[in-house]
Amino acid sequence: MRQPFAAECTSPSPIVVQYGGNKNTGASSYWRNRLCEVGLILSMLCYYVVGNPNLPSGFLASLNPLFALPFLLLFALFAWYRLPFAIALLPLSLPYYLYQKNIVGNIRFSLTEITLATCVIIAVLQLLFLQNERRSWLAWSAWRARLGPFIVPILLFMTAAAVSITVAYSQTNALRALREEVCDPLLYLGLVLLYLRTREDLNRLIFALLGTGLSVALLGAIQYFFFKNTLVLEDGVRRVHAVYGSANSIGLLFNYILPIAFAWLLGRVCWKNRALALALCLPMLLVLFLTQSLGAWVAIAVATLFVLVCSMRQRKFLLIGSGVLLVLLAVFIVAFHTQILHYVTLRHSGNGVSTVTKRIYLWQSALQMIHDSPWLGYGMDNWLCHYSRNTVCFSTIHHYWIINAPTTGLPTGLHDEPNLSHPHDIFLHVWVSMGIFGLLALIAVLGLFYWLFARILRHLHTATVEQSAQLRWMTVGIAAAMLAALGQGLVDSAFLEQDLSFCFWILIAALLLLRTLSGTSWRGEKA
Repeated sequence: MRQPFAAECTSPSPIVVQYGGNKNTGASSYWRNRLCEVGLILSMLCYYVVGNPNLPSGFLASLNPLFALPFLLLFALFAWYRLPFAIALLPLSLPYYLYQKNIVGNIRFSLTEITLATCVIIAVLQLLFLQNERRSWLAWSAWRARLGPFIVPILLFMTAAAVSITVAYSQTNALRALREEVCDPLLYLGLVLLYLRTREDLNRLIFALLGTGLSVALLGAIQYFFFKNTLVLEDGVRRVHAVYGSANSIGLLFNYILPIAFAWLLGRVCWKNRALALALCLPMLLVLFLTQSLGAWVAIAVATLFVLVCSMRQRKFLLIGSGVLLVLLAVFIVAFHTQILHYVTLRHSGNGVSTVTKRIYLWQSALQMIHDSPWLGYGMDNWLCHYSRNTVCFSTIHHYWIINAPTTGLPTGLHDEPNLSHPHDIFLHVWVSMGIFGLLALIAVLGLFYWLFARILRHLHTATVEQSAQLRWMTVGIAAAMLAALGQGLVDSAFLEQDLSFCFWILIAALLLLRTLSGTSWRGEKA
């Protein structure tokens, strides 16, 4: 029988330096890498803040934008020196996409797009001028092998999104959304698979994602404790929203991040790593509570149970624990079913109509739209053009929103919120945006994701793999994060937003890297 894994005390740093030969050389390399990481982060942060009028007023934002260019050049220099570092650290830029940076005149892009474009330009220049870089690039066959069966649904997804532009009422919106929510994230997926090949690269990517959640949590805590008067009072509660326009957006982001921190906390790691994981979890949990986002609470609770179940190695304990949990859950629901129903149906209600009731009619509106255009959808970011009369996408065509209930004639509450920008369901959102083929591609990607998750977990359990405990908690955390995103995605938008689309494909990329690093085969061939 295989021995259980010992607790591994691997460094929580994004890099694990192998000290071989000259010890001083290894230490020097370690600190040089840390300096490069800090330089990448600070240089892009300074470029973003200096001369950016779209940020809250301040001395740096009021400066001439030309003063920001040296920082962009400095970032490019660091990226030239350590391009995999720049690629892996890109998730740190995701939450700030609403505050774009003016490049030339009124042409503006998000911090994520600027970082991605810089990395792509550096990659092309290195390919053209560095012979060693050309040799180190993966052959097309090797890159395709890394994607494996994912390549077909990904290509189908891209094609469906591109074709949907032809039927879009607002092609400007559709083209922008295609770039921000499909092309850019998939381009980043390609860069990750090309340049991130080692455990250290994967560590850096995962910890950048965790750092993203921590930064939003710190901003949310600062907003609540020091700028509480700026928060809008909703049903007697002030909900934290940090850098977003909605408190729910924090929960949607944390779905992709917090379960990974939980998996690290509950994994077989030493006490130092566990303490660091706890330090990451606590501020995110605090801000998650302050968002009052019920959907995120439920989704992350389910993901936490998933992590706990996957952390149990003994089948007997797993069955007993699952049985006890189901019994306790049933008792809780029976004992407090009235209070639960009242809380769920009446919270955040307006004019006597709860958000649950509104969502039901919102889904019915989406289904009517799908009925009239099931094959190609209506184009990305064209939901509002067809859904309601609004000022965001004003149109004179037929609108599908259900203002009065068909059976009772009573108001549905949707008339009070004409600017709802999506149908509050990930699958309906994709179907309305890019048609049935985009939906089928998404379902195929998700099916392959959990199929590959099961294969990696089985391989780590049966084979002898170096640092398998670390790879295991990463695998479990990534799968749990996707589960949380899908859970809240059933009642909200968890995918087709710039930050969430990147997070979705980052989880896909991380799982593909874990397959390679763990030596898991697609079927019978070597990884």
